[in-house]
Amino acid sequence: MRDVHSGAKPMVVVPDDINGAFAASPELARLQAVAQVHLHSTRPADEAELTARVRPADVVLSFRPAFTRFPAPVLRAADRLRMVCISGTGVEDVDVVEATARGVAVANVVGSSNRAVAEQCLALMFAVARHVALQDRTIRQGQWAARQGIELGGKTLGIIGLSGISSELAPLARALGMQVLSWSRNNDPARARAVGATAVSLDEVLARAQVISLHVRLNEATRNMLGAPQFARMQAGTIFINTARGGLVDEGALLDALRNGRLAGAGLDVFAQEPLPAGHPLLSLENVVMTPVAGWNTSDASQRMIGRSIDNVLGFLSGQPINVVNPEALASAAKSPGGRGKP
Repeated sequence: MRDVHSGAKPMVVVPDDINGAFAASPELARLQAVAQVHLHSTRPADEAELTARVRPADVVLSFRPAFTRFPAPVLRAADRLRMVCISGTGVEDVDVVEATARGVAVANVVGSSNRAVAEQCLALMFAVARHVALQDRTIRQGQWAARQGIELGGKTLGIIGLSGISSELAPLARALGMQVLSWSRNNDPARARAVGATAVSLDEVLARAQVISLHVRLNEATRNMLGAPQFARMQAGTIFINTARGGLVDEGALLDALRNGRLAGAGLDVFAQEPLPAGHPLLSLENVVMTPVAGWNTSDASQRMIGRSIDNVLGFLSGQPINVVNPEALASAAKSPGGRGKP
């Protein structure tokens, strides 16, 4: 790799600065001081265009909301590549196995949008509870018909997955006068208490909560973890919020629960298929409030995301990598001739 301390600056490529967040950020100057930075302001049209953009890169810095995929062929074509940094938490769009075999570090940014997504959960809870979107639409259509809603104060919020986001959400809910129950994989009572929640079983969350918010990582063990049996355990009239991943929920079972009254409504920021296709059944349901994976999207979170991702890259270039999800790649690169991984 071209070294930050040598005459030639390393090349950092941002292949997908689709909303100009990196270009507009004052944080970019820190990176430009030590590296050649190439920004592409459009989404790559296909894998071939992405390959052409990243081929000369020592480091690829990808804007997470673009959801750019880095499969094995793209990584193989970029033979100078030593690091891929994703500006958000999820790295599922990177072939981490191939990257590791090639000695390419993969890093992410954790926690930069926790507050933003927690507030989005709260916004969706209010929007569903008070029929905000529906009443807005009916007024625009010339109707003046108020819908009776419910208050969130005094209700029980059930959190499935005690994450960084839900740890921000719990105190917000308590400030409204909600009781907060939580379930997570390790279900540590002390951790739950620290954020104002009470750790209980998953079945108890489903049975006792009037509002349920999902905050679990998507993997093969959690895919479709909420299906017909889980919705059947919920109280009639429950409000369901999902800002985590669409694949955590059996969408057919969700639709049934929304139609039969088991759910009073749902606030959804994520879907099994994104973008949501025209004619999707969710689009016809009045008791669903939807946003287009926008929970993270505040100016505050965006600047934190950019700043921390640049911290990652600068740390890597200076020999002090942070937030690397495949640390074995660093050892592989160090042991290979010229500090390179698999040819």
